[in-house]
Amino acid sequence: MLAGPTSYRAVTGLRSRKAMLETLVQQLNMVRLTVGALALVVFAGCTGLIDADNAPAIAPEEQLARELFTTKAAPALNTFCLACHNGSRPSIDFLVGASDLDVRAALIAFDPPVVNLSAPQSSRLLTKGSHEGPALSATSTSDILEWIRAEKDAQPDPGLTDPTANLETAPFLLRACVGPAGSAECPVNDIDLTDIGLPGTRIQFVAQGLGSGIYLNQLKVVGGPMGVYLEHPLFASRPEGVEALPDSIDRYFAVKMNLMASTEEQLAGGTAAFVGWNINDRISILFKTIKPFQPDGGGGEGGGGGGGGCKVLASFKTNVVPRLQASCARCHGGADANAVSAMSITGFDSVTDATVQTACNQVLTRVNLTTPDNSGVFIAPAVGNVNHPFAFPDAGSFDGFKTPLLTWINAERTAP
Repeated sequence: MLAGPTSYRAVTGLRSRKAMLETLVQQLNMVRLTVGALALVVFAGCTGLIDADNAPAIAPEEQLARELFTTKAAPALNTFCLACHNGSRPSIDFLVGASDLDVRAALIAFDPPVVNLSAPQSSRLLTKGSHEGPALSATSTSDILEWIRAEKDAQPDPGLTDPTANLETAPFLLRACVGPAGSAECPVNDIDLTDIGLPGTRIQFVAQGLGSGIYLNQLKVVGGPMGVYLEHPLFASRPEGVEALPDSIDRYFAVKMNLMASTEEQLAGGTAAFVGWNINDRISILFKTIKPFQPDGGGGEGGGGGGGGCKVLASFKTNVVPRLQASCARCHGGADANAVSAMSITGFDSVTDATVQTACNQVLTRVNLTTPDNSGVFIAPAVGNVNHPFAFPDAGSFDGFKTPLLTWINAERTAP
């Protein structure tokens, strides 16, 4: 059995997750820099007014939140809300600021709150509807909701500032696959997370050395007796005597997984290639958050997913499973890593109820039980939503999807 996780403070070279993210940002070659941040870097390069060595690193979640506000939320708010909320009425002036980022800060801090980072779909911005001003369009609602979800992800997690929190596995040596799959020469790496407070929970994968790096397959998370909720796993190579090398594209920055006890699920498609890494160097895995299974959907934006996951599985199987098969299975069932990380329905059509329950719990994290029409499961594929890879072509086909899902949702709302 490989060594279990340990505190960041006990690991030489990884002083904290912030230190790792600073290294990461320096090595990402500005892949995720916003237009504004890129302009700032260019300006600094021309004038020398900003010392890049002293500039604070921006975590990927914060970068994404800024970008989504500038490119999606701000245009929508300017179209539907700016005329009344631009400062001309002090009691509702939540769109005031010299720049988009100033407006963003004012909007998040506005009192009474119009943005709910705990349950993004219940934000007053989205639920106000038609009033003295017009209701948001479906596309604008989706854009603003996507931004608020990103803001929620960008908020500091208490575990990140707790020096005793175990958020990183101890560095471990890979057991390389050098023979046929399933043979003794192709072992499964089994990373036990017991020492992180999750007895029996493991991360498993097969590792192969390549000329250009290493390749992981059959990569999955296995929940122990307590299950597991995790966000943003970050793999890092640990060459002896040099700075740790984090995943250069931070591929799992948007990953959230919430597994019930004794269930397992692929991590974003189950494969990953890390270019430039050596199979003989140690590896560690860092997490933004890791804790036992969260019955309410963990850190997700379900907007009231219930205290114990799905309660009416029979209705889910009757009303929802056929619609998932017809419209969602190709991407959210495992073929698209980004779709799976957003909402995994792997096993939704299983003959085993425990497996279907896990998929049902995932769908429930995209349901607003208070205002079902504002559920993410409806907003994403709504007619005309160009920001989701799939949208229904007309109202009739959308209603054919939505109506049976509402039957299940209403059963969940009234279930004891």
